[in-house]
Amino acid sequence: MTSQPFNKFRIMMKFTMVTSVLFCTVAANAQTWHFGVKADISYSALKGEGIKNKFAPGFQAGGFATYNITKQWAIQPELLYSFSQYKKGSDFLTYYNNYGRSAAGENISLASISVPLLVRYNLNKTLSFLAGPQYSYLVWDDESLLKNDRQAFRNSEFSANIGVQVNIEKVGFYARYNKGLSDINDIDDRYEWKSSHVQAGVAVRFQ
Repeated sequence: MTSQPFNKFRIMMKFTMVTSVLFCTVAANAQTWHFGVKADISYSALKGEGIKNKFAPGFQAGGFATYNITKQWAIQPELLYSFSQYKKGSDFLTYYNNYGRSAAGENISLASISVPLLVRYNLNKTLSFLAGPQYSYLVWDDESLLKNDRQAFRNSEFSANIGVQVNIEKVGFYARYNKGLSDINDIDDRYEWKSSHVQAGVAVRFQ
């Protein structure tokens, strides 16, 4: 658990600016790439013993690049700042009595740098489908679940994305589902915690 909370909006804006510069640099050196920025509202839930399996709001922001292989097929890597919220279950100490803090707060907040690598299929100019794996690295957490300030969540997570996007000129409106494939419970090996995320947002292509 980090000792000093940070301003989430400020961090998001800085990350978005850095990501935009990165993708602009890529585009300037390789004109076959298209690039842009995106942001979405994300509802996240965590399934596992000692955790409430209930969706709570969060967000994502960052940039993307698209490389068109054919008129219909493309590769779309993304670089995102992801903020998710979860809730501790009332039965947490039932499962983690040896490690858990009796005075632990209910709210859990996690921030990660996420890198989806998506395959994009353009049915036509308006409608696209996307799917692919994602790697996320935990960069900040605000939770007090365990004794001695021990971190309850693993730093790395692998997940899978599937989604659809409606394109109007250079603006895309998308909906996406992200399913965690790896266990992010770092307390012990007895129980698994796996995440789910439902996302809806806007992507703006600059080139």
